[in-house]
Amino acid sequence: MSTVDKMLIKGIRSFDPENKHVITFFKPLTLIVGPNGAGKTTIIECLKLSCTGELPPNARSGHSFIHDPKVAGEMETKGQIKLRFKTAAGKDVVCIRSFQLTQKASKMEYKAIESVLQTINPHTGEKVCLSYRCADMDREIPALMGVSKAVLENVIFVHQDEANWPLQDSSTLKKKFDDIFSATRYTKALEVIKKLHKDQAQEIRTYKLKLENLQTLKDAAYKLREGIAQDQEKIESLKIQMQELDGSIQNVEAKIHHTEATLKDLRKLQDQIATKTVERSTLFKEQQKWYAALAEENEDTDEELKEWKTEFEKRIARLESQISKLEREMNDTETKTSIHNQTINEYIREISKLQTEAEAHMSLKNERDTTIQKVFARHNLGSLPNIPFSNEVALSLINQIKSRLMDLEKDMQDKKTGILKRIEEKENERDSFELQLSNVNLSHIDEKENKMVRVTLPAILVWNSRP
Repeated sequence: MSTVDKMLIKGIRSFDPENKHVITFFKPLTLIVGPNGAGKTTIIECLKLSCTGELPPNARSGHSFIHDPKVAGEMETKGQIKLRFKTAAGKDVVCIRSFQLTQKASKMEYKAIESVLQTINPHTGEKVCLSYRCADMDREIPALMGVSKAVLENVIFVHQDEANWPLQDSSTLKKKFDDIFSATRYTKALEVIKKLHKDQAQEIRTYKLKLENLQTLKDAAYKLREGIAQDQEKIESLKIQMQELDGSIQNVEAKIHHTEATLKDLRKLQDQIATKTVERSTLFKEQQKWYAALAEENEDTDEELKEWKTEFEKRIARLESQISKLEREMNDTETKTSIHNQTINEYIREISKLQTEAEAHMSLKNERDTTIQKVFARHNLGSLPNIPFSNEVALSLINQIKSRLMDLEKDMQDKKTGILKRIEEKENERDSFELQLSNVNLSHIDEKENKMVRVTLPAILVWNSRP
């Protein structure tokens, strides 16, 4: 069973926002006694708001529930309700709800700041804080107490202005009882069951149609299996025939390959015979041609002809060596020529690059001379020689400009130092003034203002009472 232990109230209705008021609830009964306006109903309202999140009736959206900022003399007031209770499982839980009421120019603004649940970790003994949205907190606390929100609102923490709900009209009364006894949940459950029954009946009809379709497909599958078995038997017999045919085909192919190889050899021999025949006829014709071209028949012996042939071959070898030597020299000359051409091209490129750099250097020198003239003319640094400047003259002029720049920077630094000193002096004067203001007796001034108010208030009342 869930029980309420303590509750802290601050800044709610007549409870002061600056002080904490703690109410302890005893077992089995706690009586709250006090005069009218003491805050008895406020305690019940705080219990109801902590557990359900519902504002009391006639709270004007929270504007009259939080302590009025005008009464407190502030622009805003903050309220807080802290409730400690035991859950249905006997676990200590602290519920904290904070609120804020702000006085705007033309209206007041109410806002729920935060909702926090504090529990104690059973393993470490440390406090664990969980921050919730208001809607989540309104569902979480009744679940922890093990009591529905309707019972908390209409039975346990019912407001005195709403305590006569059993005497209201029948529709309102039925709605209250339905909320208390959760009858709406059972009605919704019956509707869901009817809908499920209808959906399941529709699914059963669909499955029956699918079953009939599947039975037809099953019969067709059996027929297909029988046809497949017969076809497989035919395929096996055809495979055996194909293997036999493959064996005979391989034998025939072997014979064909042997015959083709023999024919290929015969063709090669025929080609060689034809080639040799052509060569023989060609040599015979050349022999006849050279024999007819001879002026006279040489009567030298075979040894002399062989010597001439040897000398002729040596001469041809010498000439061929000379030709190869000349070819090598020609190749070396061509290589050297190409190298010289490459060197010439590189020198030409280097010359063009140097010319470009020289032009750029002259352009930079002209720009330098122009810049020096402008700087001397702008800052009145003296007269200048005629342009173009030599390197020594330009270096001297640049040193003059740098020295002038250093003088200007030094003057600027001196001025900056003077300004900082003046700022420091002004700050010291401000600190002294603030010290003098802090030493002024403010209580004496307040007493004088109160005396002036007491003196002027009767005079104003007398003036307003004149006809």
